[in-house]
Amino acid sequence: MNEPSEGELQRSPDLDRIAFFSDGVFAIAITLLVLEIRLPEPIPGSHASGLVSALVEELWPDFYSFLISFWFVGTLWMAHHRVFHYIRGYNRTLLVLNLFFLMWIVLLPFSATLLSRYEDQQVAVIIYAAHVAVAELALAWVWRYASRAPQLMDTRRMDSRQRRYNELLVFAMPLIFAFSIGVSFISPQAAELSWLLVFLVRPVLLRITHYSGSYDAS
Repeated sequence: MNEPSEGELQRSPDLDRIAFFSDGVFAIAITLLVLEIRLPEPIPGSHASGLVSALVEELWPDFYSFLISFWFVGTLWMAHHRVFHYIRGYNRTLLVLNLFFLMWIVLLPFSATLLSRYEDQQVAVIIYAAHVAVAELALAWVWRYASRAPQLMDTRRMDSRQRRYNELLVFAMPLIFAFSIGVSFISPQAAELSWLLVFLVRPVLLRITHYSGSYDAS
């Protein structure tokens, strides 16, 4: 595939290659997350209760970090899929912005491991929250750039409610993690709990915009 110039518009099937490449990056990131779950070292002479205790004490932080990171990566993948559902062409700038977004996705296993090792420390919580916020903002940048260029995004496939919902969604998520950074100065554990607010974003925005939340994925 020849690299497009700034003003040159490329269309499918080359556009599918961007989506396939992006999906591959997401798949690798999720795989790396699970590889960080390490079994505890066997203790000579230990009984079943000792194994259970080791699993709870040593593996729970890894599982906790894996579960929330898996969910965040999965949520970002769905958001990325939604964005590229409407994109009908690309240029060099869009390629660069998409790569910038994917860089933060593939780096997430590092922040997830940091969180699992130092979950009770504010610095680890701040780094993780900032990482997810930057990833969300990078995707918002992709959306904003493409949605402002008629040759890149087919806005005719969106009504006003869809457009408003999508624009609010890509900017609401980073705000939650930015908010959690402030909360971490009070309590790192409270900051982590505040991440659960992401589950409320979609239903709240659906209610605000009166959007059904469905779109034609054909």
